[in-house]
Amino acid sequence: MSDQGIVASTPYVSLGHRHEELSNRGWTVLTPGEFAHDVAGTLHEFGPIIPQFNGQIAFAITRKPGYEDLPYSQSMNGIGPHTEAPVYGPPPRYLALHCHKQATCGGGHTGLVDGYAFLRSLERSEPELRKWLDDTPVEFVATAKPGEPAQTRVREYILTPTEEGDIFRFSYNQFHYGDVNPSKEALQQSQVADNDSPLARFAVLGEAYFVEHNIPVLIPDGCMLIWDNWRMIHARSRYTDPARHLTRYWLA
Repeated sequence: MSDQGIVASTPYVSLGHRHEELSNRGWTVLTPGEFAHDVAGTLHEFGPIIPQFNGQIAFAITRKPGYEDLPYSQSMNGIGPHTEAPVYGPPPRYLALHCHKQATCGGGHTGLVDGYAFLRSLERSEPELRKWLDDTPVEFVATAKPGEPAQTRVREYILTPTEEGDIFRFSYNQFHYGDVNPSKEALQQSQVADNDSPLARFAVLGEAYFVEHNIPVLIPDGCMLIWDNWRMIHARSRYTDPARHLTRYWLA
């Protein structure tokens, strides 16, 4: 029989268990064999890829000059606990970090904490604060890159119920310095220190909860970390290896 017209297909890899991990714990790690043939196609199984702050669908997470003193993704500094793009309506549902070259210095971990669990803990320990969060919208501000003039501003509740799921918003940089991507000048003084407002209290408790409960993930070379950005708080530990290189994707 002639084999004319037969085309070899890309091997199919079931990702059902990865979807289960995302649903159960809020994050999962894909191995190279699960997406090597088609990164974008694999990501589409979790959601459509959407543009980021710079308008591009793939953002390089690697050291670039000019951000040495800033808690920014293209520096080697640590980045405090946050959810991604809280000024977006809605924020990206999932984030994916594809690791090309991981830091070998002992830093560069992505820490993950369940934000829903944090809010549940406040219902028990801080019921008045929890009610304040339900009743009071918070202003979120984001500069696309630190020091640029254009800003996006929104007022949103910390937890916003939607038909697709509850959206949790948290930003260490926002609460402390008034911007998701603060300038060097804004970093000179924290808005949380010596502040007894409910929002400052929420920020302090959120940071403490993150330190106590976060799971530090050092993504192996070639692997891809995906997490639920409507649920999970994430942060990055400081690193010193300039060869570290990841690509970030936002999924709707």
